[in-house]
Amino acid sequence: MKVKTPTKKEETARILSSIERVCVDLSKSTFHVVGLDADRKIVFRKKFSREAFLGWLGSLEKKVIVVMEACAGSQWWGQQCQALGHTPMLIPPHRVKPYALNQKNDYNDAEAIGEASRNSKTVPVPVKTLEQQDLAMLIAARQGLIDDRTAMANRIRAFLLERGIALPKGISVLRCQLSDILDDGTNALTQIARSYLREMQAQLLELDGKIEEIVLMMQKIASLNAVAKILQTIPGFGPLVVAALVAVIGDPKRFKNGRDMSAYLGLVVRQNTSGDKIRLGGITKRGDAGLRISSHPWGPGRSPMHRDQRRGKDG
Repeated sequence: MKVKTPTKKEETARILSSIERVCVDLSKSTFHVVGLDADRKIVFRKKFSREAFLGWLGSLEKKVIVVMEACAGSQWWGQQCQALGHTPMLIPPHRVKPYALNQKNDYNDAEAIGEASRNSKTVPVPVKTLEQQDLAMLIAARQGLIDDRTAMANRIRAFLLERGIALPKGISVLRCQLSDILDDGTNALTQIARSYLREMQAQLLELDGKIEEIVLMMQKIASLNAVAKILQTIPGFGPLVVAALVAVIGDPKRFKNGRDMSAYLGLVVRQNTSGDKIRLGGITKRGDAGLRISSHPWGPGRSPMHRDQRRGKDG
């Protein structure tokens, strides 16, 4: 009896139907994809362009787990996978590195991503909503403007110090005294120096205005979020730290308890225990450093009421 040989189209359909996980090494324009079946065997390898990969995902009849490294652009791809009915899984890069055992190439990187996703201790990065992305973008933009403002203030201080004018610490002191210094005709500032320092003062005030605009936008978004409304009822939780929590944490129900969330933020004690010797250090400082700093009792994200209470308590 003659055995019918499957056609190329039938063989391709069989392979695609056996794929359980699509492991992809993301880049800007070319993506290397490895498909794993239920037995963790590689049954598919292919290089796609950006547009072709999205079209290929949409053509899959079977819904699969799409595994990728949590990197620039991965959040958008996770959202696209959800829209197509697939299950995205974003793996932290430090979890992938131990599985990259062979030569460095894109296909091996995709395999390492797939192996890391199989580890039960690997906690995937959740896919952000558009609201969370907006908040994360505003937080990063605000921090960038604060850095620019600090650099501008330090530059002004340095120019003044070269003319024998020393100012105390604090940007508020600089704001209050700079106009008087520029109006004082008895100091060593020349007309050119005064003109340029006034221009720098205008840039400093402009940065202040942009930072305040971003804060107002963050407050508006936080006022419309159900989780943010609840968090703002906690004493000391102002709109900035609440916005940061919503942007980073998202749905708090993904944590079993408060300690799990504390461990995620790096607030639990670091352990270096072996045998009967128990060694406990400071906090682990894992997770988002910016969120951890903003939620500190003396951090910039605390509400004015909480800071005033701390000042009163400390004397």
